[in-house]
Amino acid sequence: MLWPDAAAEFDRLRATLKWVAEHSPYYRRAFESAGVRVDEIRNYEAFRQCVPILRKTDLVANQRAHPPFGEFVTVPRKLFGSLHTSPGPIFLPRLPEENQGTETLREAIRAMGVAPGEVVHITLSYHIMPGGLRLHRAFEAAGCLVINGGTGSSQLQVELARAWQATVYAGTPSFLAHLVDTARSMSLDPRRDLFYRVGFSTAEMLTPQLRHELQAALGIELFDHCGEAQIGPLAGECHVHDGMHLHARDLFCEFLDPVTGNPAKPGEIGELVATQLGPRALPLVRYAPGDAFELIPGSCRCGRSTPRVRFVGQVGAIRKIKGVLVHPQQVHRVLQQFPQVRRFEIVIQHPPGERYERVRLRIGTDMALPVPDQLAAEIAAAVKSSVLLSMEVEFVPESEIPEEATRPPYAATIRDLRPGKGALP
Repeated sequence: MLWPDAAAEFDRLRATLKWVAEHSPYYRRAFESAGVRVDEIRNYEAFRQCVPILRKTDLVANQRAHPPFGEFVTVPRKLFGSLHTSPGPIFLPRLPEENQGTETLREAIRAMGVAPGEVVHITLSYHIMPGGLRLHRAFEAAGCLVINGGTGSSQLQVELARAWQATVYAGTPSFLAHLVDTARSMSLDPRRDLFYRVGFSTAEMLTPQLRHELQAALGIELFDHCGEAQIGPLAGECHVHDGMHLHARDLFCEFLDPVTGNPAKPGEIGELVATQLGPRALPLVRYAPGDAFELIPGSCRCGRSTPRVRFVGQVGAIRKIKGVLVHPQQVHRVLQQFPQVRRFEIVIQHPPGERYERVRLRIGTDMALPVPDQLAAEIAAAVKSSVLLSMEVEFVPESEIPEEATRPPYAATIRDLRPGKGALP
């Protein structure tokens, strides 16, 4: 799948390719090496086949070899408007005319029902990282009053949010949960003494359980959003809360099967490959940060036609099992509805002489064993419904499952015992 529609945006994409080839030493050399002739690229398939993918590791390596910005930059340093840094570290210069996602975020803010004049409490980091500043600019552009809370100092943040009667929260869901706990430790009732009514959740997974807990504690409606430090905002929820709508501005997004490299179809998992459209100080063409998304089939009840995605996790944790791409995060999301589950791991085997692979979902629990067959059947049915793969459910003592198996990046969650199998690159 790709977005925006190739027919509508292809001229803009090709103009971007021509511009970066003329202004960026890295892409000039990369295109020449790959035999890319921009004027001969007539359709998306030609673009996909001939323009090379840039992985985050490639970007980091080039900046290390040619500090500080690598060979990507398109203008002299005196023309930079700002500098950002993301983990790696990766250095990100910006032109003054680059909106850095402000217009895209402002549309997402409007979609949440945020009105001009509302007080917004931003708790993303303002220190070096671009996230807090991006959101700050966008909410100001939307006519809001902004509290630049940043991270830490939770008691002071509660006092500020209460004093200013902030109605909008913007930050990670886990820090919002921490503010709820902090308010209670201050003998405050979060639902009565704080005024949040809507939340812009970002930078980490908003699980169904945490969403429910925060809504119950605050009476808040949370909207999940995702983005990436290099490419900016990518997608956000509407009021239906069934996946995130892709933003339709300044990005040409592909979602590719991590195994074949072909475009993923609705209902499948695809690796994000994004191209920034238009002039940039440090342009990114077919940039793959390593993020995998589930492509949600069908239209949204809100009436918007933009495709919807659900963040799955890092590509390296994906395995192909019985023809289905599976990420442990998908299973983790399902298991959160079962309080008996403490830890889990997935074991894949292909016993000699057997026609099919066997998949066991080993669940660590503190319940007395054996666990009722009905619970195992309920878990197996829920996993199959979500992941589209049957797994044998086995309960074991919690101590038998490694603690790191249930934590991101889920490197220890899948034990692939098939000959020659391992993580996807």
